[in-house]
Amino acid sequence: MIYAIGILLSVSIAQSWFLWRLSLRLRSLPRLDERVAALTHSLGLLTDATESCFNTIALQLESPARATRARPARQRRVVSAARNGQSVTAIAADEELAETEVRLRLHLAEQAGRPRETAHDAPRS
Repeated sequence: MIYAIGILLSVSIAQSWFLWRLSLRLRSLPRLDERVAALTHSLGLLTDATESCFNTIALQLESPARATRARPARQRRVVSAARNGQSVTAIAADEELAETEVRLRLHLAEQAGRPRETAHDAPRS
């Protein structure tokens, strides 16, 4: 009889321990669901951005003539706006360019306006 009670007591302790472990695991499931949802959302955003980039590249590869025609006109607009006293920030907003690209275009226009130094014009040391 004592053995039976001992066995039943040890089984009930083991079952209690398993139930306690199961309750701990079940408490962590909502956190896991939140993390999986966040990763799913991030993966969706990454997929959309990648698809958008590929579509943009495909359009650029399909119609390179359209892009090359727009470059000189945009360059003229940027340079004339700078000559009219417009700030780089305002030009970038109007032309939908980055400020660094506007600065680069202005720098290239300045370089194109200057005569190039040839080897015989360069100062000698």
